[in-house]
Amino acid sequence: MPVMTGGQAVVRALIDNGVDTVFGIPGVQLDPLYDAFYERRNNLKVVHSRHEQGAAFMAMGYAQATGRTGVFAIVPGPGLLNAMTAVITANSANQPVLGITGQIPSQHIGKNYGIAHEVKDQLAMSRGVVDWAERADHPSEVPALLDAAFTHCHSGRNKAALFEMAPDQYLATAEVEPLPAATPRPAPQPDAILLADAAKRLHGAKRPIILVGGGVVGAEGELKAVAEKLGAPVVMSPSGRGALSDEHPLAFNQLAGQRLWDDADVALVVGRRFSTPGLAWGRVGEVALVRIDIDPTQIVKPRKSDVALLTSSQIGLARLDMALSNLGPRRTELWQGADAVRQEIAVQLDALEPLSGYNRAVRAALPRDGMLFADVTRFTVFSRFGMPFYQPRSFFMPGFQATLGWSYPAALGAKIGSPYRKVVATVGDGGFGFTMQELATAVLHKIPVTVVVFDNSAYGNVKTIQANQFGGRHIAVDLANPDWVKVAEAFGMKGEKAESEAQLEEVLSRHLALDAPSLITVPVGEMPNVWSLVRRPPSAGGG
Repeated sequence: MPVMTGGQAVVRALIDNGVDTVFGIPGVQLDPLYDAFYERRNNLKVVHSRHEQGAAFMAMGYAQATGRTGVFAIVPGPGLLNAMTAVITANSANQPVLGITGQIPSQHIGKNYGIAHEVKDQLAMSRGVVDWAERADHPSEVPALLDAAFTHCHSGRNKAALFEMAPDQYLATAEVEPLPAATPRPAPQPDAILLADAAKRLHGAKRPIILVGGGVVGAEGELKAVAEKLGAPVVMSPSGRGALSDEHPLAFNQLAGQRLWDDADVALVVGRRFSTPGLAWGRVGEVALVRIDIDPTQIVKPRKSDVALLTSSQIGLARLDMALSNLGPRRTELWQGADAVRQEIAVQLDALEPLSGYNRAVRAALPRDGMLFADVTRFTVFSRFGMPFYQPRSFFMPGFQATLGWSYPAALGAKIGSPYRKVVATVGDGGFGFTMQELATAVLHKIPVTVVVFDNSAYGNVKTIQANQFGGRHIAVDLANPDWVKVAEAFGMKGEKAESEAQLEEVLSRHLALDAPSLITVPVGEMPNVWSLVRRPPSAGGG
């Protein structure tokens, strides 16, 4: 067996598992690991950020854009705690992210001596957020543990994992037996009797509807085949946008979906949490529910299905397609009235100026295969419904954690993972203040992402809630902002202001052509309330 340090063993395992980039910040407990990164710098790129949270968000964005494992490496204690916002965000968004961190020296763990970066129980803290968190106590343990970590990240629903090792073990030398790349656990095959039941229900439906989420990515062809056999509208959640091109006549956004739900008789739910329809759209028990999901803990939430097929989206849809074919022909045209709903929703969205105009501008400037990372803003609430997308992995949000500031560092990680696609991050001035230091990372590493900052000098969503629900009693929402153009220029990138739809389209088109990091600021006032078109959110319960 080869002899290597613990740090070298970690780097070898990363490379053997196809990792080509690590995001992070070095520090005393990771010095031996970063020295091992240096030794393999021709095989593994290290992108260092200005904050641990930024590094972990970059790893998440890399995973979102590519489907591969996003990896970050940061110091323990405050470093890991800084990154945990991104870890919980990645986990909630079902992204395969692996965090690597350190520890205090082995002989001091749990002693509470006050060692630098000491946490009372770091593994317990990590296990409160993710389901897989382990420590290697010797270099020889590294291959098996990281094999388990990669397997965990990519088995069932994608998810995050955390690995730690003490500095003395990163430095220690031992015989280490490398392992081949980890293999995700295979998806179970759907039960044949349940599959036949599902096909019969859908084949006989008068108004079938298909609801898909991010779990359908990778099964786009199978989805299209089943949808066209049924003539069923395909309603895509934000993470599922582009699974069926918005140019397809069966593609619908969720605003249209909540209206179609009122008339649907059978629903096929694929690779998505059912919380929004299940808690907010009503008709519980009135719509026959067929679900395809690989996660046994989610397929029963928030209510049991009439037919639950525990399998991957790709396997489940392919098998369902064959079962439908065996039942013979059925009407394949979209059911009456569905297209009228789509057109009515489009008219309602178009009336929400200036949001609709700014969305048109971004869509016009962004290439068809471009990627949009949309932070928690009014712009995002509109774009999740009203901006068209033509392929999967094109529109991204931070999952149900709704984490402010995620979009810019995530977009940087995405661009590194998918260098040939244009990437735009949109963010409000409030959220941008959380992660704006990563402008320095973009400039240093020459990452050509354009960030569009919508500036209303406030935490705008909260301010609107205070206005609408609390009589305008505004508190802790107004912000003092810098001149964003000067900020961009101070960091060494191009910055410009756009004050209209036409100007934003022109400036963004020009910035994307630069193939360099840049910033555009858009001063805005009070924005229309897109949520007025949305039925009770899941957080309101009911239904």
